[in-house]
Amino acid sequence: MTPVTAIENRYSMMARWHESIFPVCEELNVAYVAFSPMANGFLTGAYNPNTKFEGSQDYRANMPQYTEEGYAKAKDLLDMLEEMSSAKNCTKAQLSLAWMICKKPYIVPIPGSRKLERLKANFEAGNVILTPEEIAAIDAKLDTMEFAVFGGHSAKK
Repeated sequence: MTPVTAIENRYSMMARWHESIFPVCEELNVAYVAFSPMANGFLTGAYNPNTKFEGSQDYRANMPQYTEEGYAKAKDLLDMLEEMSSAKNCTKAQLSLAWMICKKPYIVPIPGSRKLERLKANFEAGNVILTPEEIAAIDAKLDTMEFAVFGGHSAKK
């Protein structure tokens, strides 16, 4: 038998459907490697339905969060990120990563980046501290929102 030390799944403020397995991660001391922690760039606030994604390998133009309807559903989340990131003196991307990093010690976000300045900015998310109360408030707000996001589905409970 081979022990499991980590699992990898999509996870972000917009994609929380695997949170039901967190107790198992805690019980078995298994890391949760979170891919697409910024919802394919959506949580950076840098893109909207009018964004022209370039290149044959950039498939974000077809993702539900970048449609008019998907963007409208997530506008409250972007507004919350803007308000909180201003208060914390960080970017929306850094705040969304900090939420994950401060939420559970076993969550390891792996944001993709093609540019050195973004890599450095993402690294700085480790310096953004969110209290348990702030994380609970974010989660409570997220619980009231419904998103159209790529990969969206529900985990069986």
